[in-house]
Amino acid sequence: MIAVLGAGAPLPDITLEGPDGPVSLRETGRGKPLVVAFYQEDATPTCTAQLSAFRDDFDLIEELGAVLVAISADSAESHRAFAEAHPLPFPLLADAKLEAARAFGVVDESGRRSVRAVFVADGEGTVVASIPHYNPANGQHYQAVFQALGVDLGGATLQ
Repeated sequence: MIAVLGAGAPLPDITLEGPDGPVSLRETGRGKPLVVAFYQEDATPTCTAQLSAFRDDFDLIEELGAVLVAISADSAESHRAFAEAHPLPFPLLADAKLEAARAFGVVDESGRRSVRAVFVADGEGTVVASIPHYNPANGQHYQAVFQALGVDLGGATLQ
C-alpha cells in the first residue's frame, strides 16, 4: 500500500485532463494555495455533497487567493455533465489511470478509484494539510481545509 502524502511533502508534478485541456497541478498552484479534492465518482450523493459544499464556499476560496481542483477517475465527458448539473465553478480533472491518486496515496481498495481525500498546498508547492478519508459530513474536516488556507475560525464553524 502506498503511503498517503502528508504535510511537508512536495506537491506531485501531475498533469491531468481538465475541461479545457491538460492541467498541471504544479502550474495551477504556482504562487497560490491549491486545494486538491479527490472524490470517488461523479453524480453520487456523498461526492455531490462534498463538491457542493466547496461550490457554496467558492467565493471564500477565491477571496483567500486559492485555487481548487477536484479529481476522480471518471472521464472528462462524465465530469462535464456532473459540473453542469451542479454548477461547479472549479475544474473537475480526469484521473482515469489513477496517476494522481497513486501519487497522493489515495487509491481505494478496489484499485479502480480514489478515496475521498483533500490536500492543501501552499504557493511554493508544499503540502500543508492532508485529510485522507475526507468525510463531507464531518465539519472538522471541512474546517481544516479553510484553516490550512489561513482562516482563523476563532471558535466559529463553517458549513
